[in-house]
Amino acid sequence: MKIYDLIVIGAGPAGITAGIYAKNFGLNCLIIGEKQGGLINAAYKVENYPGIFNISGKELSKKFTAHQRYLKIPLKKERVEKIERGKIFKIISDKNQYQSRTIILAFGTETKKLDIENIKKFEGKGVSYQAGDNAFLVKNKIVAVVGGANSAVMSAIMLAEEAKKVYLIYRRDKLRADAIWVNKIKKLKNVKIIYKANILVLKGKNKLEEIILDNGRKLKIDNLLIEVGGVVNTFLLRDLGLEINESGYIRVNSAQATNIPGVFAAGDITTSSNKFRQIITAAAEGAIAVLGVYNYLNKK
Repeated sequence: MKIYDLIVIGAGPAGITAGIYAKNFGLNCLIIGEKQGGLINAAYKVENYPGIFNISGKELSKKFTAHQRYLKIPLKKERVEKIERGKIFKIISDKNQYQSRTIILAFGTETKKLDIENIKKFEGKGVSYQAGDNAFLVKNKIVAVVGGANSAVMSAIMLAEEAKKVYLIYRRDKLRADAIWVNKIKKLKNVKIIYKANILVLKGKNKLEEIILDNGRKLKIDNLLIEVGGVVNTFLLRDLGLEINESGYIRVNSAQATNIPGVFAAGDITTSSNKFRQIITAAAEGAIAVLGVYNYLNKK
């Protein structure tokens, strides 16, 4: 079986950037990821990536992928299910097995779920976790979005282009999104921001029809979008015995190295970049991780 210098697990900004820098360093690298571009595909607009502005997340994702293909960096669209430690790491996916001297974990986060009564009953029947897949379904409808950070506010702005009315429901008294998005959403006449509120119950017969808030308010809606951030998928971390913090994020040093020799991590799943989880910081961590890999391999 072929042994790679580096296998990158994850095909988002951190993973693709890692692949690009691995190519520059002359490393024999493979990227394995289920979805190219990762969570940036769900972004309504990206306005803060230097040199590329007024672009949708999907379009920026395509540019990352185009760069990877231009450099002929091999990428497998597979799900990694297990990693076995040893002098050589064995990576087992849903389709194949691979071996590598080093690994960069860059698989990002998964959407955080909320503990709301009946939420599972209405998933796919009015409840969604990604606006981009359902925006075309909300024309002239009433929609609620839960969350107060960039992803929630941007999704509410996007949905407001088609929806009759959008409620943005947030548990705090002030939105956490960047000022550019806060200013935009406050100008939209068909968006109502509801502060200091949480959803308790979802109601409906065959699909979602109503939500009940903890302030006693009831809202008739057609769709509910959950945008409350992400959580780290921990099953691979347990296999490797990686150190994580109290929130489940992987502890890394300045070289993006973990406590396991040969294992590095980059992007939204790490404790790096002062917890500032952005496309640009994910890409930067991917590049730094490859430098760490290169130095590690050349010390052996």
